[in-house]
Amino acid sequence: MTAVLQLALNLQEPMGHGVGALQAAAASLLERFRGALVTPLGVASAGRTGLILAAYVPLALGLGRSSGFLLAPWRWPPLGVLLRGSLPLLLMPALGEELLFRVALLPHPAGAAEPWRFWAWGALNVGLFVLYHPLAARLWDRRQPQVFHDPRFLLQCALLGTACLLAYAASGSLWPPVLIHWLAVTAWLGPLEGHRCLAGSNPWL
Repeated sequence: MTAVLQLALNLQEPMGHGVGALQAAAASLLERFRGALVTPLGVASAGRTGLILAAYVPLALGLGRSSGFLLAPWRWPPLGVLLRGSLPLLLMPALGEELLFRVALLPHPAGAAEPWRFWAWGALNVGLFVLYHPLAARLWDRRQPQVFHDPRFLLQCALLGTACLLAYAASGSLWPPVLIHWLAVTAWLGPLEGHRCLAGSNPWL
């Protein structure tokens, strides 16, 4: 009987460690979401976000035009049409992808004990963000898979991921990277005519 009890205790010990690890991971994830959602966006954070946008926009547009990825001429829909078409993009990809890549997969900037760890994870995070798009094209988003494998498109993904990472690091808030992501996708699919690259994806109709 003693041997049986000891065997049961030995089996329970690794199970207890596994449950404890899952609880710790869940607690860490909840803390990341809490920090990203409730961190106030002050004047300084808003200013840094504006500076990141000011650097990102001309760089992305310049590389997009010089590489031939961004179509010309650019056409601006009426403002009401633009806003109506952009609202679904706020939820996905902007909010959904930022919750995954910037919040769930990164330590919160305010809680990072060693900044180099945050930036190391951030570099890996941008790489995963880029790889996610061709993977999505293969698995579930098959509107026009060629564009998701285009190196020029993947370069734009890397620039956007970097801008969103910097905005998250500078503010500790989810909302600056969501704003940048939303504006970038809205501009690409709308005025920059990116919807032509995706079959059946004109949000302005």
